[in-house]
Amino acid sequence: MITKLPSYSVTVSREDNLWVAVVADLPGGATDVQHFADLDTEVRDLIAGLTDADSEDFWIEWHYMQGGHEYTLALLRWQETERQVTEMLAFVAERDNARRVAIRSMREASLSFRDIADVIGLSHQRVAQLVGGAGRQAS
Repeated sequence: MITKLPSYSVTVSREDNLWVAVVADLPGGATDVQHFADLDTEVRDLIAGLTDADSEDFWIEWHYMQGGHEYTLALLRWQETERQVTEMLAFVAERDNARRVAIRSMREASLSFRDIADVIGLSHQRVAQLVGGAGRQAS
């Protein structure tokens, strides 16, 4: 049987140089932090303490408000884009490493820079640079 997790609506605003989070319909459900990055942990700890639940046993629906203006959707879109970029950068690093290993292996097989460049899709000059830098790069 799948149990639906409870959900809590949390409104975040900036007051007196603090990020203030208020949990709707939960008496005593308010906290503040200096740094935005600490909000999730602090709010989860607050809700868990007030409800005697584990901090991962509920959903949080975040709402970001300031001066009557809600910027939730814009912030969530940025956070998702930031997550995607971070993922993409990890893939790029993985690709670069795989390319270095492939170039090194083809070089060990006595292929010329031009032949390797033809396979990899780079200029022979760039292949030579990567081979020259391969000893300085982690594999």
